[in-house]
Amino acid sequence: MSRHATLTALDVLRLALRKRRLLLVLPMITAALVVGAGLLADRQWVSHATFVAQSPGGGMSRLAGLAAQFGVNVPTAQSGQSPDFYADVLRGDGMMRQLLSGRYSDASGRTVDLATHLVPGVADTARRAEFALRELRTMVSASVGIKTGLVRLAVRLDDPELARQVAARALVELNRLNVLAQQSQASQERVFTDARLSMARSELRAAEDRLENFLRSNRVFSAAPQLVLQEDRLRREVSLRQQVVSGLAQGLEQARLEESRNLPVITIVEAPVRPALPDSRRLVLKALFAAIVSGTALLGLVLAGEWRRRLAVLNPGLSAEMETLAAEAAGDLRQPWRLMSKSRSDDASRAA
Repeated sequence: MSRHATLTALDVLRLALRKRRLLLVLPMITAALVVGAGLLADRQWVSHATFVAQSPGGGMSRLAGLAAQFGVNVPTAQSGQSPDFYADVLRGDGMMRQLLSGRYSDASGRTVDLATHLVPGVADTARRAEFALRELRTMVSASVGIKTGLVRLAVRLDDPELARQVAARALVELNRLNVLAQQSQASQERVFTDARLSMARSELRAAEDRLENFLRSNRVFSAAPQLVLQEDRLRREVSLRQQVVSGLAQGLEQARLEESRNLPVITIVEAPVRPALPDSRRLVLKALFAAIVSGTALLGLVLAGEWRRRLAVLNPGLSAEMETLAAEAAGDLRQPWRLMSKSRSDDASRAA
């Protein structure tokens, strides 16, 4: 029974040839609908920008070098300088909100509120901002070159000038946020170094006082080896404290410079420009994909109908049972709450 109900490759080919008109016309109609929807949709323009992250400022590295001379390890690696960090910042909600808060102008020169442009017709400001945030997430993308480390930004909008301005503002905001982050870190370094410098000066003064007291108490000690050794130890301690104070003073000045540094932290390799041509809609590929999917689904339905017909002829009882089960499954999908009642009744019957 099952051997005869099974569809062979020859059966599939025969069915496809028999239903060739349906299998050709429906995919063509689906592809035409996809092309028509694509032609009616607004054209999209993409503005690209490329930049590279600069290495961290040399001030903190020099400060770490000075600290290392005295046995203090100061980490200098900054994860915020990695290209992946910049790409994540560009895709983050914080950046999206900064972009939405800006004011732009379209190709005709009119002032544009980006949130209203993306989500027109929504009166509530909070809802419009949230919907615009979701929409903008799909229009701003950032990627990192594996070999070069270049960060590529792409902004896709329905207005070429607006796309360029949004991409340019994203670079400005990215640089501003990173400059503020570095200045904040330098400020913390300055506070720490200043406090440590005050302690080092106190320790230096205490060491100098001990040396002074020793010299006053022992005016002539060259004939006493123990006193000579003690005087040498006190002088070495004073010299070491002087080096620490000198190094921390230099580090404090460098931290103050870093705190006021407002130089760009990214280097623009390719500035965003107004795209001259709209982005390709790839209608041919979309139409081909839609035709293949619809044709495959239709062929599957045809094969299922043929298999069902054969089963009804070869084994009417099994066919009737499967029809009943299919009808019950369809009813459960339409009324899913019936599944709960069935499970409760089954549990009750098993308990009885």
